[in-house]
Amino acid sequence: MRRAAVHLLAGVALAVSATACGDDTADPPGADAPGADTADPPGDTAANVPEECRAAFPQALEQPDLGEIALLPDGFPEPPVDATLCVTAETVGGAQETASYASPASAEEVLAGYETALASYGAARDRDGVGRPIVTANAGEVVIQVTPQEGGFVLAFAR
Repeated sequence: MRRAAVHLLAGVALAVSATACGDDTADPPGADAPGADTADPPGDTAANVPEECRAAFPQALEQPDLGEIALLPDGFPEPPVDATLCVTAETVGGAQETASYASPASAEEVLAGYETALASYGAARDRDGVGRPIVTANAGEVVIQVTPQEGGFVLAFAR
């Protein structure tokens, strides 16, 4: 059961990671045009995204709300490392949800911090479907996976 849940969550983590790996080297149309305005256009929701999030989660478009994560267990701990919430997302139907954080903490600090913070949920180190180190835990019917990545980490919740 636990191994199947890890592989299920690995798909969520890979999907979230893949969205952060787009080609950000291409210039937007008109960027080289004389007098081109490089400021965010009026009404651009990215202006509401914390600055810490822009490098680690370029897909962040608006201020996230942890309250939107329906699968978040009651009493779930705050991040055990310095972190800024950047993106919340869910799959169609809400069977899987993620909360992505930017953080200056190393992968080891994130893993060790969550291993301790989620001890009451039976936290354990494991590897995801592509071999990256993760922390997994269970809160009743909800499986939790913590996946460090460059510049932050992703919490995934699934039934």
